[in-house]
Amino acid sequence: MATPRFEHPSMAPVALLLPDLDCEGPGYWQSHWVASRIDCRAVDLGQARPDRNSLVSRLDHALRGIDAPLILVGHGIGALAIAAWAGLMSSESEIAVAGALLIGPSDAVADSADSRLQGFAPLPATVFSFPALVVASDDDPMVSADRAFSLARQWGAGFARVGACGHFLPADGLGWWPEGEELLDRFIDLVGPGRTASICNLDGFAPAVRRGGASLPPLFRPGP
Repeated sequence: MATPRFEHPSMAPVALLLPDLDCEGPGYWQSHWVASRIDCRAVDLGQARPDRNSLVSRLDHALRGIDAPLILVGHGIGALAIAAWAGLMSSESEIAVAGALLIGPSDAVADSADSRLQGFAPLPATVFSFPALVVASDDDPMVSADRAFSLARQWGAGFARVGACGHFLPADGLGWWPEGEELLDRFIDLVGPGRTASICNLDGFAPAVRRGGASLPPLFRPGP
């Protein structure tokens, strides 16, 4: 008999938020979401010079004991931590994850990469066992849109470009980033309890707005 995806599939999903380097405080959209939403919880990644194995362990520890479907939301190095965790954990560990949003995953192998990302290279090439969406900015100095698309391809994830948002940092003027919060809500609605969404049918998912008010192009999953 197939293993049930969640012990209590009717429960509302919980979003675990993994921040980027040097991102904290009320000006950061993740901090705002945690403060204003009962379904969002922060994951403390803990280190000024992060170690990949330590971050994977912290994420694994954070998700254990939460008896609800989980949405992982990683920004920058937080997205890399999710990818590393997905590549190392067993399918039993991944069973509680309903989906993952990877916002501006930093390119650890780029010439301009922050030196603190060196321990994350090479990036894992494992296809995720859960639905995922890579979200890219048109002017992200940490990862080009083409590179973000390539990462989505190797992880078997959907891909969306959301206009000029920089690296999704407080300094980029996003504030609490309402468009990102809408994207989270729509993603939860797609992959949450009672849904039959798979990685493949992310093709039909398109957030309603992008920064500046223009509509987003349809989301698609890269082909083989």
